[in-house]
Amino acid sequence: MGALFTSLFAKLAAIVRWFGELAVAVFTALWDFVRDAACWPFEQLMDVVVSAVQALDLSGFAQYAHVWGDLPAELVNILGLLGIAQASAIIVMAIGIRLVLQLIPFTRLGS
Repeated sequence: MGALFTSLFAKLAAIVRWFGELAVAVFTALWDFVRDAACWPFEQLMDVVVSAVQALDLSGFAQYAHVWGDLPAELVNILGLLGIAQASAIIVMAIGIRLVLQLIPFTRLGS
């Protein structure tokens, strides 16, 4: 009779363990769903931004590439040592980021 109760309790413990694992799996799946639902709009926005950036025609800037070649070698060397190229890139990126941030709703343009 004791073996019957032991096997019955073992089966009940296995069923409870299975339901516990099922609850953890369901919670994990729901958490992944909520996380994906939160990330999806951001991913779609980034797809639109990538499409917009790829649509820009920047071929007009190629005509100014020869300007660096016309400068004397000593001047180009000094400008490189001073970090003018990196500073210019930082300034241009800062201006670009500022313009993009001003497009956020409920902020005013032109500030």
